[in-house]
Amino acid sequence: MLFHKEEFNLIKVWSLPTRLLHWVLACSFAVAFYTATSEMMRNIHVYAGYIAGAVIVVRWFYGFLMKDFSAFRRFPPNLGAGFAYITNILTGKAKRYLGHNPAGALAIYAILTLGSFTIITGYMSFNEIVLPFGLIDEDRIKDFHKFVADAWLGVVGLHIIGVVVGSLAHRENLVLAMITGYKRRRLPDIGRFSPPVTAGVEISDELRMQYIEEAAYYIAERKGFQGEHSWDDWLQAEKEVERMLKKLSNNNSKSYSNS
Repeated sequence: MLFHKEEFNLIKVWSLPTRLLHWVLACSFAVAFYTATSEMMRNIHVYAGYIAGAVIVVRWFYGFLMKDFSAFRRFPPNLGAGFAYITNILTGKAKRYLGHNPAGALAIYAILTLGSFTIITGYMSFNEIVLPFGLIDEDRIKDFHKFVADAWLGVVGLHIIGVVVGSLAHRENLVLAMITGYKRRRLPDIGRFSPPVTAGVEISDELRMQYIEEAAYYIAERKGFQGEHSWDDWLQAEKEVERMLKKLSNNNSKSYSNS
């Protein structure tokens, strides 16, 4: 059974390592910024930076090695798609994504890149490391560290705004999803936002295709993403979706007949 949690209502999107990396980075980031200007808490600032740096290094490797929704190949950076998504979400036409949407993907890459520069320059500044031949002196490293740290803060702020807007636009709690790892499937939306699925009533081809795409992904994940079986995965997904829709249709028909 591919879909079994709460009558196909929830799907697992974010793995435990992904969620742990996300929240540890968020906490260490917050502590580092809170203690950035305090000499009394300088050591706390440094330790928070080390923790953030370790998380960022692990996340870079994790993104390249993993095959789930947190894998970089699942959300490649695309400026055009990112700006198009922002435009569409402002007009109420944005597509819902199981993993990172194109704008969120750009935010993730920016956070990891700026975070990497912030940690590196912070380490150099704290340990008074300068580049050879006087290319960059200690003061310039400190200035650059502050610049990339402020840029990192700005991107994090935009990311938070994006999460709030995305949650409202798609009627789902993205923060909760990063805590539990689950997102709501589209199947319940049939009953909430469009006519109920009843015997003899067909859903749109677009919605059916979305269900099949989700099912095919989880079939492929279960098989270890063996690309040579992609067509078989798709055919199996079609059968699973038809079975689910038929079951929902029958259940609704029985509930109507008993009412």
